[in-house]
Amino acid sequence: MPEPGVADTEATPEAEAKPEVVAYSLDGRPAEARPGELLIAAAERAGNYIPRFCYHPRMTPVGMCRMCLVEIDTGRGPSLQPACMLPVTDGMKVDTASPKTKKAQDGVLEFLLANHPLDCPVCDKGGECPLQDQAVAFGPGESRFVEEKRHFAKPIPLSDVVLMDRERCILCDRCTRFSSEVAGDPLISFIDRGDGTQVNTFPDHPFASYFSGNTVQICPVG
Repeated sequence: MPEPGVADTEATPEAEAKPEVVAYSLDGRPAEARPGELLIAAAERAGNYIPRFCYHPRMTPVGMCRMCLVEIDTGRGPSLQPACMLPVTDGMKVDTASPKTKKAQDGVLEFLLANHPLDCPVCDKGGECPLQDQAVAFGPGESRFVEEKRHFAKPIPLSDVVLMDRERCILCDRCTRFSSEVAGDPLISFIDRGDGTQVNTFPDHPFASYFSGNTVQICPVG
């Protein structure tokens, strides 16, 4: 028996066999991750920021926005995988700047901006907007969409203090996950399907959360 206050230094065979780090390749250079660590977090610790909208380190990853798609090769050939859903494995090769990765990021941003209002100078989020920042840093610079953008009735009052602008929402699932996982008030959720999907409250249940201000703050677009 170890003395009180002294750790037992006698490791079990299972503990000895468990690696302390996972070795992988990040953009052609060797890197290390913690066992079970998600690629998006491991890459950021290594100094390589992978763009994202839906991911937040304190909430369950859902791979909703697909902005973090990167080219991965685990020995079965390269493919695009969401970095926020993929734990790093030993020997994995990651290319965050390959032509396929860049094309995927361009496509996601172009799609998000197809209907997003381009009114950054008058938007309250302007200057501190992740969508704005990543469109400049990772986007294609121009859009092939020439059709008129969709328009919705707005604002939608979720409560007395929270107003919803459907034209700006990118359906990243951040606010709904924060409401249920962090605040413990699952009062907002996705309703409808397809191009009718929107964030809203349940009928006759206003968004009366004590953390409603935090819910607004965690939104990447407003």
